[in-house]
Amino acid sequence: MSAEPLRVLVLSNMYPGPDDPDYGSFVARMTHAMRSTGAEVEVAAIDSRASGWAHTPAKYTRLARQAAGLARRADVIHAHYLFPTGAIAAGCHRTRGVPWVVTAHGQDVQNLSRPTVRWASARALRSASSVIVVSRHLATKLRATGLPLPPVHTINMGVDLDRFAPRDRAAARARLRLAPHGPLVLAVGGLTERKNPLTLLQAFARLRDQDPRARLAFVGAGPMKRPIEAGIERLRLDNAVVLAGAVAPDDVAEWMAAADALALVSRVEPLGVVALEALASGRPVVATRVGGAAEIVPDRGPGRVVDPGNPGAIAS
Repeated sequence: MSAEPLRVLVLSNMYPGPDDPDYGSFVARMTHAMRSTGAEVEVAAIDSRASGWAHTPAKYTRLARQAAGLARRADVIHAHYLFPTGAIAAGCHRTRGVPWVVTAHGQDVQNLSRPTVRWASARALRSASSVIVVSRHLATKLRATGLPLPPVHTINMGVDLDRFAPRDRAAARARLRLAPHGPLVLAVGGLTERKNPLTLLQAFARLRDQDPRARLAFVGAGPMKRPIEAGIERLRLDNAVVLAGAVAPDDVAEWMAAADALALVSRVEPLGVVALEALASGRPVVATRVGGAAEIVPDRGPGRVVDPGNPGAIAS
């Protein structure tokens, strides 16, 4: 008789939903990869960015209830983010006895500087079988917190090589209705201060001075959209910058194919999955040296690692 498949409950506070198709797409890809190995995977997740007092308590209450129900059928829980999903997984362990592991992605480790989050995370991690971190940089930061930890494993996030592969640039540009000629620099990710979009704009303005055909595309949504629009106006880049907004994962691959290079110049980047996706797509990457991206982007050949605060270095 063949062994029964492993039953995994994936627990995440980020997962793609109807209104936010890019939200936690990396968790969805990992879930799909688990299923492809034959595991039976169920998901308890938050699939909307909606926040504030009208949304946040209610959505985490729903997540906890959903997780408690699905944990009855699970052999193991894989939680994403130390808090609050780690705390929910620990609750399922206490009530159902289900073993659990957690992947720390970056901001959750940073949040351990907040006393309440630190206390809750420390309490939850007592029952975790292991912690997975996405880069050596993040492992160092987590250990530096001084929290008692279960075994810590560094495992980079993976890439869907069927979706992200070298493809015809001209055909991708035609499908996206982009001009066929001139270099296109791509930035993929939330429009947040951490992603450093205004410094990238300054760097692109220098590049544009050298090549008037150059264009920059931001793929993603977030609170920095209006400051970016103001920067575009101030730097007179109105016809050179595209704000594509949040797009579905398949469309991210299309933008990768259309681009000449990816710029990932975050102030800090725990790993930088989009850098791996760009390299898999055959596109070179200019990446921040702060954080874990430098572990995966070679500072030669298809990559350059730069100071994210230096527009001149980024432009070069």
